[in-house]
Amino acid sequence: MKVLYIGIREILHLWYQPVLDACAGRFDIHLYDPERPIEEQLEGVEVLIEQGGAIGRRHIIDEAKAAGVKLWQVLGTGLDHVDVDYILSKGLPLANTPGQFSAVALAEHAMYQMLHFAKQHDLMLETLRQGKYSEPMNEELETKTLCMVGFGASARELARRAWAFGMRMLALDQIDVPEGTVEEYHLEFCGKPADLERLASEADYLSLHVPLTSKTRHMINRQVLAKMKPTAVLVNVARGELVDEDALLETLKAGQIRGAALDVFTSEPIDPKHPLVQLDSVLATPHTAGVTNGTARRRAEAAIENLARVAAGQSPLYQVTSSE
Repeated sequence: MKVLYIGIREILHLWYQPVLDACAGRFDIHLYDPERPIEEQLEGVEVLIEQGGAIGRRHIIDEAKAAGVKLWQVLGTGLDHVDVDYILSKGLPLANTPGQFSAVALAEHAMYQMLHFAKQHDLMLETLRQGKYSEPMNEELETKTLCMVGFGASARELARRAWAFGMRMLALDQIDVPEGTVEEYHLEFCGKPADLERLASEADYLSLHVPLTSKTRHMINRQVLAKMKPTAVLVNVARGELVDEDALLETLKAGQIRGAALDVFTSEPIDPKHPLVQLDSVLATPHTAGVTNGTARRRAEAAIENLARVAAGQSPLYQVTSSE
C-alpha cells in the first residue's frame, strides 16, 4: 500500500523516522515534496499521513479526494489546526492520534513545571552563583491543591503522579466522570465547566487539559484569573488560545498570581521578545511538552496500525466525526 507523508519541514526529523521505524517496511511510504505537483505525488496513494494538521490545505484535500485516498491520518492530537469540516465534507475518513499517546509526556512536563515553581529553580541558581548556600526556603508539593481543567488522558496521568507527591486534587470535565474513576484517581471533587471559578479560587496549581474549541477559547479570562490566589500558578500544556494572553499578562504584571508555566502560546513560535516570555514569573517552553521519543513512537505505532486496518479493508481507529 502506498502512503504519502506530509511533514512540517522544520521538525520533520522528530516525527518522520519513528513512522518509518514503526512501519518496518510493510508499506510504501513517500515523503511529500512541496516543489512537485501534489496530484503526481498522490497517484496510487491510499493513506495520507499529515504531521500535526498544519499543512493540509484545501487544494491538497481536494486532490486527495480525487485520487481516491481512503484515510486522512493526522499524526497528532489537537484538531484546531485541521480543516476538519472540509475534510469530512469531502467524504474523506479522518483519524488522529488522540490524547493517550502523548499523555505521559504532558503529565511529566506539568509535574516539572510545578516542581520548578515549588523549588524556585531560578532563585536557587542565582543563589548558587552568588556563592551562597542553604537558601532559599522552598515549598513542598505535598498538601498543595492541584486543579485540573479537563480530566482526559493527560490529566489522569498527571493525577497519578500528583497523588504520589501527596497533592490534593480537584478536576472538572464537560462529560460525566464515573464515580469509580473519581475514586481511582483520588479526586476530592470532579465537576463541570460551570465549576471553573471554584477550582480557580482553590488552586495552588491550575492545570489545563482540554482541546481548543469555540467553547474553550479564552476560557481562562480576566474573571477566572481574578479568582486565583496570589500564590497560585497557571499551568498550560494544552493550547495557547485557552488563555486570554492579554489578561494573563496584566494579571502577572500586577502580581495578582504567583506565575504561569506555559508550553503553548496563541502564536507559535512565540516572538522571543514577547512580554510574556520576558517576565521572571513565567516559565516558558517551546511547545515541547509532548515532544518525547515515547510520544513519537506511540503516535507512529497508532498511525501504522490504521494503515494496516485500511489495507485489510477495516475501519480505522480513532476516527474524527466532528470539529467540536
